[in-house]
Amino acid sequence: MTSYIEESKGSQDRKQKSKSKSGEIKNSILLILAFATAFFPRFFSYFGAPSLINFAHFATIPGAALVTIVTSKNRDRRAVSITSEILIGLAIFLACMIFSGLVNGAGIVNIILQFMFQSEPFLLLAGIMIVPMAVEKLKRFEYWLLSFALINWFLAFLQTFLIPIGIYPKRGGTDQDAITGVFGGGGGSAANYVSCTVSFYIALYFWTRFKSLPIWIRALPLLGALFQTQVSDSKQCFLAFVVGWGLLALTKVEKPIKIFSYLSLGLIGVLCFSWALANVKSEFLSPYQNWTNRPIWGWDGLAAQTKFAVLRIVPSYFESPLNWLVGLGPGHTGSRLGGWVLRDYASLLMPLGATLHPATLDFWKVINTTYLPQESTIFFPMFTWAGIWGDGGILGLGAYLYLCSIAWRRICVDDFGKFLMLSTFSFGWILTQMEEPGHMLTVACLLALRWKETRITRG
Repeated sequence: MTSYIEESKGSQDRKQKSKSKSGEIKNSILLILAFATAFFPRFFSYFGAPSLINFAHFATIPGAALVTIVTSKNRDRRAVSITSEILIGLAIFLACMIFSGLVNGAGIVNIILQFMFQSEPFLLLAGIMIVPMAVEKLKRFEYWLLSFALINWFLAFLQTFLIPIGIYPKRGGTDQDAITGVFGGGGGSAANYVSCTVSFYIALYFWTRFKSLPIWIRALPLLGALFQTQVSDSKQCFLAFVVGWGLLALTKVEKPIKIFSYLSLGLIGVLCFSWALANVKSEFLSPYQNWTNRPIWGWDGLAAQTKFAVLRIVPSYFESPLNWLVGLGPGHTGSRLGGWVLRDYASLLMPLGATLHPATLDFWKVINTTYLPQESTIFFPMFTWAGIWGDGGILGLGAYLYLCSIAWRRICVDDFGKFLMLSTFSFGWILTQMEEPGHMLTVACLLALRWKETRITRG
């Protein structure tokens, strides 16, 4: 009788463990599927799928993250603590959004979409962090992420040769603008930049992750990413990577020898590049040489006046000191929502109560009446940091920076993670790429994977 009871209990324990393991596998699969809904929809809409598909991830990402958080049985206190802090940060950020929206009369659609654009990566990060991942499950998640990135790069590679001969369709812009991998887009979109950035980040992850492979194999993805960046004329990506690398060097101040090596290499690189701009004629350098001799620089020059128009436009609409705290409302200034989404999807969003603000029109006046933004998006006055401050004020910006600090303090375990965040910070000054799901969700996945890899290694 005793033997039967023990066998019965053992059987129940095995069933419970099996069920728990099955649930964890389902959660990891759910998260990677949700990520796919943000990674691939523009490719399908580019070829005629309803534009509504581009909004699907606003339901799948938070849905998958919340299901995972609620059902996870993770007993790792550190992972649970990090997830809890992210959720608290998201609650604070949402409260700031709602307060700003109420003060400025922004539509509920504005509040929801703005919150999702800027908080979605943190939701996915929280979801991945809370899922217990042993080595096999981690490899499975990693496999799918690398596979998605390979599809993006390979499609961009094909586009490089098929677009000029007319086999692959082009939607406006130059041939280079259309080399966008899986991110669709057309003339004037940031799809080629997003595609190149994803390729480079994944290549860097591959380089640092698989150190047992021969160097030439580890270098192939990096060479492929550099090739893609060059043929798609995504030179602003190089700028963000260099700035991110430079900022990373500054974080090494406590190690004088290491920072000296970083800065020395950087200085050598700048000097060599400057010499090449002045003395070498080549197709590779021509996009950069186009800007070296123009009389547009200096704080009073056209470049600064165009880029930082936000400092003139936004305060001109403040009606009280409260606006310094809460801004002009979600989607009402220079964010991706106000600048592009509400315009491109007006027929879909306006009937739902979305609101516009005249400040956004002033941004477009600057863009359309000045030649610099037409030639390079580096000079666009609408960029993520301007949008966060303009839409949410000091409170909104502070809440967002707190979320970023959680990822920096608690999830970045090495220089790779720090580089991802610092280069993304740099992108936030160029355009609104820091609000592009393909970019930001990829960063969230890589940060979480690296944290989990380190956790497994250290035990």
